[in-house]
Amino acid sequence: MTLFFKQSFRSILFFLFLFLISIKIHSQEQAQDSIAYSKSDISWLIYPEQNPDPIIYKDTVILYSPYFPIIFDAAHLNLSRPLTPECQLTKPLFPPFRIAHHKLFSNVNKKNTIDLLAYDYLIKYNIPQIKYTRANFQGKIDTIEEIPSNIFHFLFKIDSGNDGDNASKPERFRPKRRYWTLNGDHKIQLSQNFISNNWYQGGVENLNLLNMHTLNFNYKKNKFQSNHTLEWRFSIYTNPNDTVRIYRIGEDMVRTYSNFGFQAFNNWYYSANIEIKTQIFKNFDQNSPDAFSSAFSPLYVNIGLFGMRYQIDKTYPKVKGKKLTLSTDISPFSIQYITVLNKNIDPQRFGIDEGKRSIRNFGSKVNIKLDFNMNKNVKLNSRFDYFTNYKNVTAEFENKLDMPINRYFSTTLYLYIRYDDNSQLTKDKDLGYFQLNELLTLGFSYKW
Repeated sequence: MTLFFKQSFRSILFFLFLFLISIKIHSQEQAQDSIAYSKSDISWLIYPEQNPDPIIYKDTVILYSPYFPIIFDAAHLNLSRPLTPECQLTKPLFPPFRIAHHKLFSNVNKKNTIDLLAYDYLIKYNIPQIKYTRANFQGKIDTIEEIPSNIFHFLFKIDSGNDGDNASKPERFRPKRRYWTLNGDHKIQLSQNFISNNWYQGGVENLNLLNMHTLNFNYKKNKFQSNHTLEWRFSIYTNPNDTVRIYRIGEDMVRTYSNFGFQAFNNWYYSANIEIKTQIFKNFDQNSPDAFSSAFSPLYVNIGLFGMRYQIDKTYPKVKGKKLTLSTDISPFSIQYITVLNKNIDPQRFGIDEGKRSIRNFGSKVNIKLDFNMNKNVKLNSRFDYFTNYKNVTAEFENKLDMPINRYFSTTLYLYIRYDDNSQLTKDKDLGYFQLNELLTLGFSYKW
């Protein structure tokens, strides 16, 4: 039994001695290899023509940094000679990996050691071999991103593609308030009537041309509003029965109407208005060379003060384009001024006393305006104007029905009824003091 233990102990000592000897020999070989490796393998960087086949570790490093150009900064300053402006130092474009010293990465550590030795040697002794500095690269050198320890964090990360938290909010669009609105209506239309000579009821053929232009300027801010209308209507027709001239003027009127209102409550406004009306061309009686009206003869000026205005705007959602606009101006105190500037025109035709060229009437005035869009195409415009000086009455009732064919052509029915019981006018045996003007035309029409 004692002999067995002695032999076992001797065997353990022998194997332990052999193991220690092998470790010693292996460490000495590694030291010699590292010295020889560092001296021999650095020479190809310092003297590349002497060793054209460097050792590359493709199994451990993807990019071998000595194959790439070296870029310098001031990281290495332990130099034996001073720096000059011509020698700008930068750091490597691809810095070596810093891996802990472990026998598993011994080859990588050797390569990194060689890279650092070569890098220091080039900086210290071979600066002219450096061809690049940071000034040669306009862009910023991106640093190598460190791989996090938890790689599963990126596997389950949702990338939205934008940085919504840091993105600036768009500025809110605030349109400027428009206080003025402008719109217009223009018509140039034609109507023709042919009657043969043997027509059983008689009559004559004629040609009518209607020219109508209307501009509206409206202003509204808070409780104050003002509406302005400028219009010109001119119609001409042929009259074979007139032996003096082949045409006659049916209507010639230039009119401007303005009203001003300040909201009192709901749809009621304190208001004042002014209307100026005249004509442009001369108009003659049939078969007579004498004119009975001309420019500013007559000239009507109506001013309504201390009045009230009622206004409504109503839409109909069930019918596209259907809309109603109604305004009524009531002026209990109103002034009417009529003058005839042309001395060749008889002023008595317009209610002016004999021997005078003008007249002023004080009374009351009512003006009603209606715009009714039956749908997006058909539109009715009406205007009713009433003035009385408590002795005589002057009233006008205009109606215009537009029936568009397309954007530029339409049919218009125009009806103008006027009442004037001026004592200077001759009462008609059929219509009395009423005057009638009716026209149906077809032609050019444009609205904006």
